[in-house]
Order: sequence, then C-alpha cells, then structure tokens
Amino acid sequence: MQEQTAPIDGAAKPPKNYIPPAPIDLPAPNTRAKAKRLLRTSTAMARRLAPAVAEQLWRWERDDRATARAIREAFEELGATYVKFGQFVGSTPDIVGQDAADEFRSCLDTGPAVQPERVRAIVESELGRPLDEAFASFDSQPLAAASIAVVHRATLHDGTPVAVKVLRPGMDEVVATDLALLEAPVRFLAGQGSEMAMNVLGYLVGLREQVAEELDLRNEARSLVYFRDLFEELRLSRLVVPGVHEDLTTRHVLTMDLLEGVPIDDLARIRELGVDDPEELVRELFRAWMLTAVRFRAFHADIHAGNLILQPDGRLGIVDWGIIARLDPDTHEVLLNLIEAAMGKDEAWDAITAYMISMQGPALRDALGLTDEQIGKLVRAMMEPIMTEPVGEVSMAALFVTDDQALEEILGERLQRRTPLDRLRYLWTARKANRIMLQNGVLDTSFQRASFLAAKQLVYLEHYWKMYLPEAPLLNDPEFFAELLAGTGRDA
Repeated sequence: MQEQTAPIDGAAKPPKNYIPPAPIDLPAPNTRAKAKRLLRTSTAMARRLAPAVAEQLWRWERDDRATARAIREAFEELGATYVKFGQFVGSTPDIVGQDAADEFRSCLDTGPAVQPERVRAIVESELGRPLDEAFASFDSQPLAAASIAVVHRATLHDGTPVAVKVLRPGMDEVVATDLALLEAPVRFLAGQGSEMAMNVLGYLVGLREQVAEELDLRNEARSLVYFRDLFEELRLSRLVVPGVHEDLTTRHVLTMDLLEGVPIDDLARIRELGVDDPEELVRELFRAWMLTAVRFRAFHADIHAGNLILQPDGRLGIVDWGIIARLDPDTHEVLLNLIEAAMGKDEAWDAITAYMISMQGPALRDALGLTDEQIGKLVRAMMEPIMTEPVGEVSMAALFVTDDQALEEILGERLQRRTPLDRLRYLWTARKANRIMLQNGVLDTSFQRASFLAAKQLVYLEHYWKMYLPEAPLLNDPEFFAELLAGTGRDA
C-alpha cells in the first residue's frame, strides 16, 4: 500500500491566482430554431417511448428498465442538454435506483461521433495549420464522445501521446434552444407550487451558467494548469491532472496529456489491473475535494465516474475540468460550519439553520408548515448522519424528499395530519412560496449554484464511498479536518 496523504501544513495559499472562467453569451434562440428543436425532441421521445409503452400495455405489466432504456436512447439521440441529464441519472443510483443508473451509465462517456472530416476542419481552422503539421498521428475515431465535445487520441511529433478535445459544432445554439424550451414549462409548474419542478428549474438555471463556461475550452485549460500546480503544491501524488499543451489549445480545441485506464466504479476491470487499494484513492479524492473547497473556495464540479480514471500505475486521473464551482463567502461559511458541526460543535448547527432560514424561510415555514425549531431539527437530522455515520447506512437521497411520512421519519415526531382542506392550503402556500423565491431570484444566487454543485458532487462521492468504504463515515478523519479548519484560522 502506498504512503498516506502528505500533511497540508504550509498549503494555505494556491501556487498562483485562480482565474475565474469567462462564460460566453449563449445566443437567444429564434422561433424557428425552437420549433425545429421541439419537433426533433418530440419525435425522438415518441419514437423511443411508444414501443416500450405499447409493449407494457400489451403484456399488462410494468417494466421500468424498458422505460429507462427508451428514455436513455432518446437522450443520447438528442445529445447536448439531455445527455447532461443522463449523466446525473447514471451517477446517482441511490436517488434514481440502481436499474435506472445502470441504464444511463453510457451517458457518462458515449455519444454520437462527429464526422472525421468535420473534426479535421475544426482542428485545422482553430490551430491555423494542417493536421499532420500539428500532430504526428490523429485517430479518426473518437476516444470518447460526450455531451458537448468529442475527444480523439493523437501523438505529437516528439512521440508524446495526447488527448484532443474538440467542441461539437453549433453546441451554443443547441443548448440555448434546449434550455429555452425546457425552462418555460418548468418555471410555470414551479410557480404553481410543484417542488419537483422547482428542483429541476434550479438544475436548469445552474446548467445554463455551467455550459456557458464549458463552451470555451480555454476556461478548462486554465483550470487544468491551476489545479495541476495546486495538487503538486499540496503533494496529492496519487491524483493526476492532465498537463495542457497551450500551443495546441484554442476556444474550440484543447490538447492535453492522454490518461488511460478504467472508470473508478468499474470493479471488474479494476481487479484486472491488479490495483489492491482503490479505497485509498477514494479517500484521497475526497480529501482533495474538501481541501480545494475549504482552502481555495474552488473545486471540480463534475466528478462523475466517467471523469475519474484509475490508471495501471495505481494513480487516479481526474479529467474534464470544464466545470469549476467557486464558493462565495456565505456558502464557504456554511461549509465551514458543516465541518465544525460534524466534529461536535453544536452551536455550528444554529448558524447553519439561521442561514437556511434566511435563504429559504418562506418555503420551509409556509410550504412545509414547520416552525423555526423544527427547521433546525430537520436540517440537523438530514445532514448529520450523512457526515458522521457509516456511509453504507445512510443515503444522500434523504435530502431530496419532503413528503409528510419522510419528514416524520427524519424529525422523529408526528406532524399534524392534513385534511383535504389543509392540503389545498399547502398547495396554495407552496405556490406562494415558490413564486416569492422566483421573484427574489433565489435560484440565480451564487449560493444556489455553489450549493447545488456541491450537493451533486457529494452524491457522486457517496456513491464511490459506498463501493469501497461502506463502513466509514464521510468525515471520518478528525485530524485531517482539524488541520483543514486551522488553515482557515478557525479552531476545530
């Protein structure tokens, strides 16, 4: 087994200033573009879903796996925004169920290829030279084809193997049109009091900003350089960030070191590699994620399994740095309070509850009918087990349920039974609360974006933790977290 992670003393400052991404302006889709995309979306969904539904009706039996397969096929056909949804589904079995997650697993690293001549034209136009002048070899078939880009294996003239990431043509227009089509009905439903629609809308709002950054590969190049230097500074030797070849990188083309291996959740292939301690890699990944978030207020915000590559030498490669979350001061303070609370500082829960009430008080008080005391109890009951109990015994899915039965189980007390009239009042107050949140722009705040991205990454981390360390809590290293807090000037 390799040596443990090096101490973090002296790493209170990054090796260089982190340059925040510069998002592009997504175009405003016109009526014709929206109508064309709507037709294609409806056609793809109908063509894939109709046979599956008809088969189930004929047999008079439900088949969730067949339905999931049909939706996944439609998502992959539509690409772009829909594959982004599919990636989340494929990485969250504890929320969507193992069967659905397995079905959507292919969304992590597969998608339609771009025609080789189109890829060649883009690369040559961006680099300003023929392909054979830039590279000694360039595979026509993609190594990976994801939602907004394809990756091709190539070789430099000095023999260095590289991965060349090329943006799919026209992605800005496709994503902008998808979001315009999806946001309008979801926003309407959220305004009518639908909690699910409110959650989806939060995802769409965050996705718009996220994709606007991803569509300029120079943003990812800067992040790769920054975090590669940072990991070296922090002596995170088991984690590998690809190096960037800046002379072969533009807005639409990113050339970086090639990392080869198997996804972190592919247990069968990992055993074939003979890596005997992947659980230590998961520990180091979690430490690195917490370290960058706490000390530098920035972290990799897309650590699904397709972006974590276990290499033959036993190190963990981390790729696709297009999505970096930055923590504003308030969100950073909440994270520090959560760590303090998990380490036994009870008054930290009061600070967390106060902030949650300040951000979402109308929804928590009116829509759920909770008192401030109950809100505090709910926040602690939902979050504390996730951080302090064995991961195999808890689930991040608890953060996504708010029905009466679930609330009673979490709070450990019976809520007042709701009559039909009470339920009508509940719908009305939920409608009112959602509209207040929408009018006040709660979904557009930096806290909403950062907390959403952080929650999504914790769902991913919980999944890997359950695979390799099910008997250990997430925050099971008091010495590390005490040192981490000390680096911010706070006592554990």
